[in-house]
Amino acid sequence: MRTYPHHLTTDLPVLPVPRLDESLERYRKTSAAVLDAAGEADVNQAIADFAIGQAPALQQTLEEYAEATAETGSNWMAEQWLASYLSDREPLLLNTSVTFQLNLPTESTGVDRVVELLQRIGSIHILQAKRATPAEVNARGQRMSMDGWANFNGGIRTPAADVDLWTRAGSGATYCSIGILHLGRMWEVPLTGSEGKLLNTEHLRASVHYVLAQTQPAKHSFAGFSALGSAVLAENPPWRQHENRDVYDRLSNMLFTITLDPNAEDDIYTLKRWAFHPGNAWVYKPISYQASLDTNMLTASVDHTALDGGTLAAAVARMQQVDLTALDTQSDAQLSEATELTWTNAQYDLTEYHAKANMMRAERVLVRRDQHLPFEISADARAQLISMIAQQLTFGTIRAHYQACDMRHFRAGRTEVIRPVTLEAVHFVTNLVNGSPSQTQFNAALAAHREWVIAAKSGQAFDRHFFMLQHIGTELGGAHAQVFTENTEARENFLATSTMGNQDVIMRYLFAPMQDDGFAVNYTTVTGGTEFLITWVEGTPKAEAFQHNLQRAAELLYDFIASIDPIHSA
Repeated sequence: MRTYPHHLTTDLPVLPVPRLDESLERYRKTSAAVLDAAGEADVNQAIADFAIGQAPALQQTLEEYAEATAETGSNWMAEQWLASYLSDREPLLLNTSVTFQLNLPTESTGVDRVVELLQRIGSIHILQAKRATPAEVNARGQRMSMDGWANFNGGIRTPAADVDLWTRAGSGATYCSIGILHLGRMWEVPLTGSEGKLLNTEHLRASVHYVLAQTQPAKHSFAGFSALGSAVLAENPPWRQHENRDVYDRLSNMLFTITLDPNAEDDIYTLKRWAFHPGNAWVYKPISYQASLDTNMLTASVDHTALDGGTLAAAVARMQQVDLTALDTQSDAQLSEATELTWTNAQYDLTEYHAKANMMRAERVLVRRDQHLPFEISADARAQLISMIAQQLTFGTIRAHYQACDMRHFRAGRTEVIRPVTLEAVHFVTNLVNGSPSQTQFNAALAAHREWVIAAKSGQAFDRHFFMLQHIGTELGGAHAQVFTENTEARENFLATSTMGNQDVIMRYLFAPMQDDGFAVNYTTVTGGTEFLITWVEGTPKAEAFQHNLQRAAELLYDFIASIDPIHSA
């Protein structure tokens, strides 16, 4: 039986179903930006055939379904979108999981650093265990969906045949535990006592000191095999064995796990190792933290199944604000310091996985960012244009981008897709690279990006809409219509891009490319420029040239902007 997260904010605005004609037109225009003339003609014909064929029936069914799900506090794509994540059979670290580097520094190191992190992180998780997490409100004053906060109460995703199970943890804050991974060994450590309060500093320090004092590495990594993916782990996993069931139950109910790495440095190499290599997290927990003992390096490895970056960022901001001098704690003499958890008969061959993880590459590139611009230009628009210019310089063409857009201001909302590669952007970029850009072209590119942002924020983009129309088509017919299956370059993600804006809360994050020959791109505003963190698979064509051209692309863009007459700017 599959247990979906309950919807925690059922009175938010209803996610609208986009109009069919508007989605088809938006898709047509987006396709025209990335296809040649023959491909564009084929897409136009496929759209016309779909519009007079199966589309009206699929749209009507979707609208009826949307009304029904709204009454339950959900929306028309929430359950199917979650199911699509749960159907992923591949290793999650190399596919959909994201590792976020958190801005949560401590003045202390070693045991005291870990204790402070447990206090800050634990306080936020305990609030959710108590069902007392304050409402989240965005910069525009909109209340946000609290569904993602359910992940802060622990739980687990369990590999299963075809579709995994997602199960929430226990129902209260008393006797909550966490997992501490150290040298490949897993320790269950109490976090709260009989009153449901955070254990006092002395108890936490004793637990951490005990774990760090165990210097014998694991013979077999407790968490390593969780990296293998559900195709492997769904078949006769160790937790089905009687002797391992209690271990799995304890793991499931932990609020979170944290890995203490004595060899970590504050660098991209450590971030990449934590993100992709096995043994640094139980991959199927919603949130697994990794901490350096001697530097401020701290990450959260997130199973993207039911948690998005916006909720994590809000949580980390609250962790930063925890007043350590005013913590309401308790002592509990009945609790132990730490209990080691071990598997029986849980040895897997990780050779193939290690080979794939070793092929992941990541590079940080700092590019120019002019602060005094002739008129306001969003950081997203600038970063997307720089990425397109770098593509044009490297490959002589521009392929589709995926830009994530937070949709949590809608009922059960998660994310929508902005498609920054517009006809207007391609026209400006190609002319810029060829040496003949105009201010009119630039203004048009910026306007097209703004229009896409507005559309996505208001629930009028086409990616999720197409996803549900095709899903319904598997039963009503139409799932294999040419509009879904041929010339789909506009819905592909050569560059999967995302940002948290600046480094105040989330410093950067790392994730795998969505396409084998593509790139994952996190861009962040930093002092003195814009940081691009690029991830690709070894052997990706012209990967090094693309990185190098990001700096040249920024130079071209900002030199052009400097030439603009602000009086005549849009």
